[in-house]
Amino acid sequence: MSLVFPDDETGELLRLMQEQGDDLTVARDVDFFLIFDTKEQAQAFVNQADLGPEIRASAARYEKTSKWQARLTVNMVPLYAEIVALEKQVARLGREHGGQPDGWGCGKA
Repeated sequence: MSLVFPDDETGELLRLMQEQGDDLTVARDVDFFLIFDTKEQAQAFVNQADLGPEIRASAARYEKTSKWQARLTVNMVPLYAEIVALEKQVARLGREHGGQPDGWGCGKA
C-alpha cells in the first residue's frame, strides 16, 4: 500500500523512505535535532526534554563547529502528523533555551 504525503520537507522524506522499501507502519527511533550556541543551553534543553524511557535526550558538540547539538529520540511509528506535531513541540522547547531546530531523521525498520 502506497501512502500519499503532503508536499513539504517531512512529506518528501517519508515519501523517499517509502520508495526505498521502508515499512512505515513499524515503530523505530526517530531523532529530532536542535543546534545551540553553548553547552549550557543544550544541556538545559536536555534536562527539560529527557522525559523517560519513551523519550530520550542527549547533547554533544556539533561536528566542525563551536556549537552544540541536542538530539531528542522518540520510539514511534513515523506518521506524518505525529512527526510534524513533535517537530513543533521540540522547536518551541528548543527556542526557550536559545536553540534552533535542525530537522529529524530515523533508520530503516
